[in-house]
Amino acid sequence: AAKQFGCNKIALGHHYDDAVETFVMNLFQEGRIGCFSPVTYLSRKDLTMIRPLIFAPEREIASAVKKAGYPIVKSQCPVDGSTQREWTKNWLRQMEKEKKGITQRLFGAMKRGHISNW
Repeated sequence: AAKQFGCNKIALGHHYDDAVETFVMNLFQEGRIGCFSPVTYLSRKDLTMIRPLIFAPEREIASAVKKAGYPIVKSQCPVDGSTQREWTKNWLRQMEKEKKGITQRLFGAMKRGHISNW
């Protein structure tokens, strides 16, 4: 669809917390160090995917959305709230309470970890 409108970039809404959750999920579930990158070029389609919110924590985005008066749309997915990502999000919240700054350190590890396109 992007190409039909003459676009060569697609902006995705992944944020800081999504990146850390994905990093942890890859580590725990697949035993590998990895995460999506802030910018991904798809040569087959000649499209670039960008993630402009990658350095913005979810709570800051939610706060800005609330201040602006925009509605927050609840996911329509029938398994929303009972996924591996939700488990990981809750685990990270608990770890953050016990080990203040762990999310920030994990994000730093991703940036320093020689992950492709980081």
